[in-house]
Amino acid sequence: MNINFKLFTIFLSLFAMQAIADDHTHTVSGNVTGCSTKNAVHVLIYEESGWKGMNHSQEKIYEPSKSGTCDVSWSMEVPPGPYALASFEDENGNGKLDFFFFIPKEPAGFYQFSGMGAPKFDKMKIDVDKDMDNIEIVLP
Repeated sequence: MNINFKLFTIFLSLFAMQAIADDHTHTVSGNVTGCSTKNAVHVLIYEESGWKGMNHSQEKIYEPSKSGTCDVSWSMEVPPGPYALASFEDENGNGKLDFFFFIPKEPAGFYQFSGMGAPKFDKMKIDVDKDMDNIEIVLP
């Protein structure tokens, strides 16, 4: 066996191991509270690259229970990395969060952010390197 073939085999093995490692995902889950139980609740996950343009990498839509209080359980699978989490109640059913200038017109919340001003990715991010549960997003 020549040395080039051995090096190629080692490189291919390392590449395959990296591809397998990149395919591993973690479950991120929790609850959304504070919504009205009348409308669909959207849960969004953002990667840093899509944050400024508010381009989420994943979205799931949940119907709240009709029990009288809003408590939407959610769960998503993501590869390891930093993420920001958000949710909103779609009061008008158009499938998107509506704004008046830069202020949400519908109930919206972020995990690890409350207050005034634009949320910053670095202050809100969670580093997903294992399964994470009990994440609560509160809608005002």
